[in-house]
Amino acid sequence: MARDGIQLAPGAAAGKQRILREALRLFTEKGLCETSIRDIGAAAELSNPALYKHYESKEALAQELFVLCYRWLHSALEKVVDGEFDSFASQFAAYSAAFFDRFERAPEVVIYLSDNIQHFWPEVRADVGGDTFIEQVNRMLTAAIDEQELDDDLDTDLTSAIIIGGIQQLSRMWYLGLLARPATDWAESFAQRILVLAEG
Repeated sequence: MARDGIQLAPGAAAGKQRILREALRLFTEKGLCETSIRDIGAAAELSNPALYKHYESKEALAQELFVLCYRWLHSALEKVVDGEFDSFASQFAAYSAAFFDRFERAPEVVIYLSDNIQHFWPEVRADVGGDTFIEQVNRMLTAAIDEQELDDDLDTDLTSAIIIGGIQQLSRMWYLGLLARPATDWAESFAQRILVLAEG
């Protein structure tokens, strides 16, 4: 699906996989508005009628792609949120490592989600059957407060937003080549700085 061959739609026909792969690349490089259905068809080496057999419109394609990308990233992070850890510090370190690992495997997925969540989220929330990444972090913070690892006066909403905003900004800087990669090398340092914020 992305450059390293991840499959966001396992079992889909080869033509559909090409459409999804090229749409993700073009939407990330050019943006949703600047990418035409004709651009996607040409990149996927399909005629417009062949492309329309899979998707009735660019918007339908973009929305399905968003759902597939979201599920791929969210499911990996949810395993950490639901996992057993001896402390919030170890859980958050694992969460950061999982996020940065997914970025390294398919950076276009993370950028596409970040660029388009405001556009698609109201329509797809029920389809993805999950919560936002901010809500995931909020659940971890709340559990840490309940376990008395963090102070109960911590503003979990603000802290969650800062954490996810930080992750997204780092991802964009890596994607643009403004920070050295691999992103996974930053996971431990990032987690330590977030702990200072949460414990502050």
